[in-house]
Amino acid sequence: MSQDPRQTQRSGPRIFYRKEKLRGACWEYQIAGGWIAVPRPEGGERRLLHHRFQFYKPREVEVRTPTGVERLERTGAEQWFFPDRWFSLLRFTTDDDRTVGYYVNFSLPLAELRENYYRDLDLELDLWLDPDGTATVLDRDEFDAEVALERMRPDWAVAVDQACAAVAVAAAASVAEHGPNLDHWRDPEHGLPRFILRA
Repeated sequence: MSQDPRQTQRSGPRIFYRKEKLRGACWEYQIAGGWIAVPRPEGGERRLLHHRFQFYKPREVEVRTPTGVERLERTGAEQWFFPDRWFSLLRFTTDDDRTVGYYVNFSLPLAELRENYYRDLDLELDLWLDPDGTATVLDRDEFDAEVALERMRPDWAVAVDQACAAVAVAAAASVAEHGPNLDHWRDPEHGLPRFILRA
């Protein structure tokens, strides 16, 4: 049986990531993966930071799939961090690598604090995408509260709203082009769905 290349441990230096919140909380962890290069739809490549992890406790969830509503067991995830976009993308998965859904976490673009140590700042708004492309905006109330309290810079709020709209449009365009299946095309080596590269 051939080994899934996404499961292999990449050689090279250890990479760490730090997630920060507007109210001061933060957490960090070592990246299980590393930098990857993925093809752009318009040509050329983009560099992204790729991470994979398993949940300690599986969770059964109801999701809209291309074949209808199903109950799937979420056991793990993989995540891609974008140095040039105001979000990161999580793909929640089952044990047999089916997509449970995509979670878009809007944040400052990934930045390097020091060598092999990266951070971003969570900007509250999130977007859930079912495998069939159904989009649900999450935590809008928390986002609006941070704007009202002036903890969120106005230019950041504008950038997040624009990024959220761009991802939703990219997902809708994928569904219009290929039918209700956001997994119609994913990078065979790294698993990244094509729609996110259009956002």
